[in-house]
Amino acid sequence: MSEDITVRRIDDVPSDSRVCHYDELGERAKEAFPSLLEPGSSTVEIRIADGLRNYDCVKYTSYYEIVSE
Repeated sequence: MSEDITVRRIDDVPSDSRVCHYDELGERAKEAFPSLLEPGSSTVEIRIADGLRNYDCVKYTSYYEIVSE
């Protein structure tokens, strides 16, 4: 199964956000995350979505908000 995840760059991170740094993600989420930044890419396996859904933002090259759809 798969799930849609939207990742969008944000400039301001709310103080109550659960933030994860890219290098703290599980291996599968690390592999999938860069492809989620490409236009039109938003579908990942449920196990990867579960790992990303634990956070509001991921610090990669910038801060990216994670939104489950």
